[in-house]
Amino acid sequence: MIVSYSNIQQLLPMIIEGKVVNRTGIPLGGAQVYFVPRIEETITSGKGEFSITTWMSLPVTLIVCHKNYESYKVTIASQPQSLVIKLNEK
Repeated sequence: MIVSYSNIQQLLPMIIEGKVVNRTGIPLGGAQVYFVPRIEETITSGKGEFSITTWMSLPVTLIVCHKNYESYKVTIASQPQSLVIKLNEK
């Protein structure tokens, strides 16, 4: 049996890590971060940091929402190093 790196990579979950901040760079704790469809989700820490894992294959759509800010939607087509997501006030 021949197993390539790409085959192994498809069997592993993808972990997306990042930080959610407002437009001036202040971390936003309590923001909801989830993939579409809404299977995996998490909430940002008090420092605005998050880590979310998915078994879905790329590309995936990530949604970030907070009660005082406009929702943010991004399509992820490759494994990012770390995301910084800036939200605009409502």
